[in-house]
Formats: sequence, C-alpha cells, structure tokens
Amino acid sequence: MADSETKIVKGATDSRQIGVKLEGLVVSSDKKSGETDVRLIRIGGKSCKCLLSQYDNYIVAVTIDSSFYRQGNILAVLIVGVYLVLASCCMFYMLSRVMKEKYEKEKLLYISNTDELTRCFNRHAYEEGINKLDLREEWIYISMDLNNLKHTNDSLGHAAGDELICAAADCMRESFGKYGNVYRIGGDEFVVIITGNTKEFQSIIESFDRRVAQWHGKLVDSMTISWGYVFSSEKEWDNIYDIAKEADERMYKNKERYYQESKIVRRR
Repeated sequence: MADSETKIVKGATDSRQIGVKLEGLVVSSDKKSGETDVRLIRIGGKSCKCLLSQYDNYIVAVTIDSSFYRQGNILAVLIVGVYLVLASCCMFYMLSRVMKEKYEKEKLLYISNTDELTRCFNRHAYEEGINKLDLREEWIYISMDLNNLKHTNDSLGHAAGDELICAAADCMRESFGKYGNVYRIGGDEFVVIITGNTKEFQSIIESFDRRVAQWHGKLVDSMTISWGYVFSSEKEWDNIYDIAKEADERMYKNKERYYQESKIVRRR
C-alpha cells in the first residue's frame, strides 16, 4: 500500500519494500480514485500480475507471481485429464456391460429358437412363427419329411441318419431361405413357411427337387424328400392348424406314392 501523492510504499507483505517508491517497483499509477487496473510487471526479475487500485489517499497494489497461474493451469489440465480418463473408463465399462447383456440375450434367444443339429428354427420358434401368420394374407405352408430315414439309421447307423437330416436342412435353407423360414419340428419332419415371392413357388420347389436329387453324402449316397404344400389363399380356413393338417395329408400321400413307385417296403 502506497501514498497516492508521494507514491511511497507505506505497507507491504515484504517489509523490505516499505519506503520504496512504486516506480522503483516498476509499478506506476495514473488511475483516478476508485479505478482498478490489472497489468503485468516484473519484480526481482520475476513476471507478476499486478492488481492496482486507487482509493483517495492510498494506492493498493496486489502482485501475484505468474508461475502460480501456470501451475494452476497445469493442475487444472491434469484434473480434467484424469476426469476424462475416468469418464472414458466408466463409459467403456458401461458399454461393455450393455454389449455383453445384449450378446447374452441374443445368444439365449438363438439357442431357444434354433435346432442344435440342423441350425434351422426349432419347434418352439415354429409355434411362435405360425401364430403370427395372417390368414388374410397369402403365404405357403410346406410339410416335408425325409424318406427311408429309419432304414438308413438301422442299416448305416445314426451318424448316416444325421447326415441325411442335415443335408435335407441345408437344401431347404438354400432353396427357401430367401423367401421364408425353415423349421425342424421332429426327427425327420420339417416345415417351411414361404411368405415372399409366392407367385414363383413352382420354380422354387422345382429348384429344391433338383438340389435334393443332385446331393451325395459321405455316408449316404442319395436322399429323397416327400412334401405337401398348401396356399393360405386356397379357401377360407378356420385356423392355421387346419392348413398344417391339410399339408401333412398331402405330404403323406406323396410319401406313399414314392414308396409304391420305388417298391420299397416301409419299416415302422
């Protein structure tokens, strides 16, 4: 604190500065009473910020080493940096938790709706799927069944039977997968629901028959599949299960015809 007229320091935190003129401290004041100014000065070779105010008979000067601000800035940057790192870690942890939970739910959903052997939809998915079908829309229900599976199991073993089941599932997915869903609802029983491109069904089913006829396995040389299909638009149905029953009956008629033409005695 200095006298406003003489500019001589009357009081200071550093007693060595008492009695020294402000100009000697590289501090000058030409402000009017009540005005405040902030300026950069050098004291003892150090850069300082000086808050200078004049009040009637006195001039008050407060100086702060500029390094204090630099240290403060560094500390602030460090604090912000630590905060950002912690926030990023928390966000990553939460995101990983969400992704893990989503993965677990999707995995559980996949397992609950997928046949383990063939990777087709299972019976649980079938029941859910057909209950979502609308009888007012056009779609096709195909009932399918492998021929001679029991004979293959008895003569060549269940590994050969599994090869047939998987091959049938692959042919169905490759032929119908773009147009609907394939379900395995029993040992050698499959259902295909076609909801897209129904107008081209004839060429689609013919392509399926060719694919089945061309198949050759490692344990079994060939396979045949009987099928029966029903268009939902054929007539007014009471419920979807009536369509399924009609498709089964048509499939079994074709299966019986296959055994008669092949002169195969069916084993039960």
